[in-house]
Amino acid sequence: MTFAAVDNLFDSLDHGEVTQYKNYWESIKPQTENEAFKRWLFAFMSVHTSWESNVRGYNAIKDWSKWINQPDTLQQILIDSRVGLYRNRTRFVSKFAKDFWNDPQKYTYQGGHWQTWRDGLVKDILGLGMAKVSFSLEMLYPNEAEVACMDTHLFQAYGLNQTKHGKFYRDIENYWLAKCYAGRIPSCIARAIYWDRKQGEVDSRYWSYVLEQV
Repeated sequence: MTFAAVDNLFDSLDHGEVTQYKNYWESIKPQTENEAFKRWLFAFMSVHTSWESNVRGYNAIKDWSKWINQPDTLQQILIDSRVGLYRNRTRFVSKFAKDFWNDPQKYTYQGGHWQTWRDGLVKDILGLGMAKVSFSLEMLYPNEAEVACMDTHLFQAYGLNQTKHGKFYRDIENYWLAKCYAGRIPSCIARAIYWDRKQGEVDSRYWSYVLEQV
């Protein structure tokens, strides 16, 4: 495990850049249960796919009134979107939709230790692991969430392979969160900057524009 790349990232963060990201992500923070639900849908579409396919899949299912409680309809929409993993996504999204709308407050932060709450959600949500539940919370609470979506790219930043070294998730997340705390930078914001830089972009709107649409 190495820390140089992560240390270099935080050393390179500019106050103006961080402020710009914080303001933007706060501006698209979900304000309603409907918007919050859609962030979870985006996360389900992000599993094992490119960001381009993620956006395409999300756009296909974001109007959930067309498929709610109709798994066959949902599956056909997913097939048409070419997002992949149709059967599993249909099963996972259908179950989550039912669970979410049965008790939306369960998926709303009520205070307390962020990682403990996240870990409980991971146990309850079928089809989303630690990274993707964290990703959802980042989108829901971009300037508050004290969890981090340690995906393949973040594992690589630590010189690790996500497939082989998954047991180190908590270790690298805690290191990341400690750097965020020291720099007074929200975890979501630091990760967004890291990801966008890897894509050669100066902000997140090349993909996050879909989250701006109510």
